[in-house]
Amino acid sequence: MLALGLIETKGLIGAIEAADAMLKAADVRLLEKSLATGGLVTITIAGEVAAVQSAVDAAKASLDRIEGVVCVSRHVIPRPDAGLEQMLLLQPVEPKAQEEKFTAEPAKATESAKATETASTAEEAKTAAVQARSEATGFSREKCKTMSMNKLRQLAVEMKVDLTREQVASANRQTLIDAIDRAARKEKE
Repeated sequence: MLALGLIETKGLIGAIEAADAMLKAADVRLLEKSLATGGLVTITIAGEVAAVQSAVDAAKASLDRIEGVVCVSRHVIPRPDAGLEQMLLLQPVEPKAQEEKFTAEPAKATESAKATETASTAEEAKTAAVQARSEATGFSREKCKTMSMNKLRQLAVEMKVDLTREQVASANRQTLIDAIDRAARKEKE
């Protein structure tokens, strides 16, 4: 279960100390550092709920030990809404595991591996793998509708749809499905 952790400090030194403490205290990922007016700095992390909570608590304790550093606020959001999750891209993209996620059966995954092995160059291997996955999964619109937004974005980037990375990151479900459908039709031609 994912959670989002935020800690806001007055000044950059406190923010750096908080980020260091959070990353050392638990298995969390640093998402961003946001600067606001008045010297406010917000550090955002993501991870499992318990890990994020302990990381934020560790950051608060660490900031209390430094003279002059102010922890303005801290907050943990367990199970953030899908809209927030897609906006912040909380799930990391894992290229190796990504190929296996889109294959329907182990036998079809083996076909994909065989197609990749027979290709002589790196570009041919990539094209062969995408085509094998395309044939194995069929990329039906119905299947895409059941995928999470993160998986749709991963698939769109992998299939080299006609959208930029920024457009993929901010696109809604229907736009992504349409782009994936166009890319799948181009591959079949």
